[in-house]
Amino acid sequence: MDTNVIYCGDCRDILKKIPDESVDLVYLDPPFFSQKHYENFWVEGKGDHETKMGFSDKDWEKLRHSIDPNILKEYEHIEARWKGGHKGIYVYIAYMRERLIQCERVLKKFGSIFLHCDWHASHYLKIMMDDIFGYKHFKSEIIWLRKTSSASKKSLANSHDVIFYYNKDDNSVFNQQYGEYSEEYIKNQYTHKDDKGVYRVHDVVANPALGGDSPRYTYKGYTPATRWLISQDKLERLDQEGKLLWSKTGKPYRKLYLHEMQGQPLGDVWTDIPISSGKENLGYPTQKPEALLDRIIKMASNPTDIILDPFCGCGTTLVVAKKSGRQFIGIDISRIACNVMKKRLGGNARVIGGESPEELSVMDPHEFAHLIIVEKMGGIISPKKSGDMGIDGWVDFKTIPVQVKRWEHSVGRPEIDKFKTAVERDKKTNGIIVAKDFSKDCYAEVARIEKEDKISIELKMISDIMKDDSKADSEYIPRSESFAVAERKEKYKK
Repeated sequence: MDTNVIYCGDCRDILKKIPDESVDLVYLDPPFFSQKHYENFWVEGKGDHETKMGFSDKDWEKLRHSIDPNILKEYEHIEARWKGGHKGIYVYIAYMRERLIQCERVLKKFGSIFLHCDWHASHYLKIMMDDIFGYKHFKSEIIWLRKTSSASKKSLANSHDVIFYYNKDDNSVFNQQYGEYSEEYIKNQYTHKDDKGVYRVHDVVANPALGGDSPRYTYKGYTPATRWLISQDKLERLDQEGKLLWSKTGKPYRKLYLHEMQGQPLGDVWTDIPISSGKENLGYPTQKPEALLDRIIKMASNPTDIILDPFCGCGTTLVVAKKSGRQFIGIDISRIACNVMKKRLGGNARVIGGESPEELSVMDPHEFAHLIIVEKMGGIISPKKSGDMGIDGWVDFKTIPVQVKRWEHSVGRPEIDKFKTAVERDKKTNGIIVAKDFSKDCYAEVARIEKEDKISIELKMISDIMKDDSKADSEYIPRSESFAVAERKEKYKK
């Protein structure tokens, strides 16, 4: 199985290709059923042009037809009986169930899964997770305070996310994590000091209420009425290290030095990790901070383990996995997001998939243009998703405008004339149109425009570009036309 890769496509389909019990940890941050449309701004590497990309977390009803009927049927029965749910909620839960079933299958016996969500659907997801992973394998409901509460006139502010933590076995990997002690805790607890530092005292003798009768021994004339909490060997070692404090009654206490403590063992309420900011913030509205993923990955996996994120967005999980010595597998349906992740990882990850005819036919038009212009032709994309005046991007150091037609679109003569106007408006003398097919009169019109208006328009087939081995690492260099195209242009010049 390949690792340190990014798969472009629907995680439902890609997960089915991953072998059983092959992943150590799954973290997923799927759509929250927030009923919002999000806009993002990605800064392209060439020319510092911003590329605007959006994604929607609404209109789930439109996906009803794409859900496995066997899974959807169960939720439709509930939907028919109970009318209190939001329209589309059961489509959303069925959508998530399809994917979480696959996550459970690929997770190793001693693996763990973390599902990130919020109030919009957490209660629905918890019931579904209990069903897939088993109620007994539920570990924690982690509360992450992502921001301080803001005032609201009509309700309490929603200031936290929920992360459901499940495992597949009681012996799953768990590495205790620690947080910083509060100043108040240190002030109240670490009230002693000697030449080794500040310390607090801790019992080495059990409280009578705890009961028990072992171990029992006498040390330096002291025999506890109950029992010791540590062995005699350890007690002697602490004494030799000067880490025992003796009371006036001869009872020993252990010295716990502040500088030797790892910190406060973490509970399930995390208030110490702020949202992404500074250089880490890529402008992705649902981006999670690296510190959050670092804590989760280190808590439930070991170095060299395989981390899977089936909704990896801008790639934070993959970046943190790489930094912490883990392997990773990322999946995202957005081609632009996959490209951003690859750059964020320093180019040291392969992007696989997303280029089959079936995938191209349903790709978002802006992402399709990005794939053709940026990844295949080495150019830059127009920052405008609409109102681009007929130009989707540029190649050759922004000297040649490019227009990309959707996969199923065949170009005719009127579109050639409109693009010529766009090229003139851009004050250029060359242009490229990329499309699935061109009508015969397109070549005649291209020849006429070149002869009369001195504007050269190159017609490029999508199929030829997709087969081209050139990558986006270098600027686009106009390639010689095929013999057939050149022959047609020459014919219509006469």
